[in-house]
Amino acid sequence: MERYYMKNICFVIGSRANYSSIKSVMLETKKSKQFRIFLIVYSSAVSEKYGSVFKIIEKDGFKINFLLKNLLDGEDPETMSKSTGLALIEITKCLDLIKPDLVFTIGDRFETIAITLAAAYMNIPIAHTMGGEVTGTIDESIRHANTKFAHIHFPATKQSADRIFKLGEEKKNIFNVGCPRIDLIKNQLSSNNITIQKLEKKVFSTGIGKKFTLSHKFLLVLQHPVTTEYNKSANQIVNTLKAVKKTGMNAIIMWPNPDAGSSQLSSGIRKFREKNLDLNFFYIKNLPSNDYILLMDKASCLIGNSSSAIRDGAFIGTPAVNIGTRQNTREKGRNVLNCSYKTEDIYNSILIQLKKNKFKKDHLYGDGTAGKKIVKVLEKINKIKIQKKIRY
Repeated sequence: MERYYMKNICFVIGSRANYSSIKSVMLETKKSKQFRIFLIVYSSAVSEKYGSVFKIIEKDGFKINFLLKNLLDGEDPETMSKSTGLALIEITKCLDLIKPDLVFTIGDRFETIAITLAAAYMNIPIAHTMGGEVTGTIDESIRHANTKFAHIHFPATKQSADRIFKLGEEKKNIFNVGCPRIDLIKNQLSSNNITIQKLEKKVFSTGIGKKFTLSHKFLLVLQHPVTTEYNKSANQIVNTLKAVKKTGMNAIIMWPNPDAGSSQLSSGIRKFREKNLDLNFFYIKNLPSNDYILLMDKASCLIGNSSSAIRDGAFIGTPAVNIGTRQNTREKGRNVLNCSYKTEDIYNSILIQLKKNKFKKDHLYGDGTAGKKIVKVLEKINKIKIQKKIRY
């Protein structure tokens, strides 16, 4: 069976990371006269608890066709599984109404498997970004599963493209374009005309804690739970915060994503804050991508286990301390230093990175043109064979 290509493209956004990682592709697709965009937003992207990302999407000028509330409270393995199941049911209904020619999915968030399953069962071709990467947690398995369902692959690095080929995918369907998130970073940094005072006003308007000037050195902390270690999340974040406290520096602490262990990790942050109200720490639930990029550019060091330390950090040049197993096997640039969950190890790693200042810009995850490259590929495709077969 073949599907002739293509007018209607459906993007499915489940988190703030999803959106920042695909926004440039959506913008370029919108510019093309060949395509019509449909947009499904679900999971943490519709949750006020995680920053109401759907409002940012609408503010950016995109029409959302469906808002799906599938995310269950609890942030444990059971709710992750149930949330994914609900997403599968609801997304199937939406795809049946839209009848898209292509579904575009991103990376490795736990709920993204619902998108690929729904599209695959309905004989809808799938395009997938950021496949082939190696990390920890459940993301590793979800990412490779998405790759095996996808028909068109847009990896971010050469190594990732090579892995996709080794997974049995056709070379003609693999396009090493870089990470679309780098496009946003490049545009934001090159067009930045915001003053420190305006950035401070935006950053410190939504959180809680002690405010400070961003013109002085400060640390940025973004740590997520590891699903295979979810019952250790509280201890892990407390160890990190103790290390940051030991430096004596100002710090901004970001809230975690909704993976299993998130409630424990959030509880660890709250308890630490209650015992350390005298610290110049400010706690933020969510920031728009543009503000986060500028904040990261100003930070002396990014600490935690977010992929932004690796992807964004390589391009921006921000020194980063990568803690634990969540990202320890992902391709890294010169800006990243791995360490264990131990407070002393984290503290010593921060001190090492603080001596580095800014690193030279690294194009490991792309040069900021991924969105344009992806749309050019899509414009040239005439038809897609739905039935997949392993290559070797």
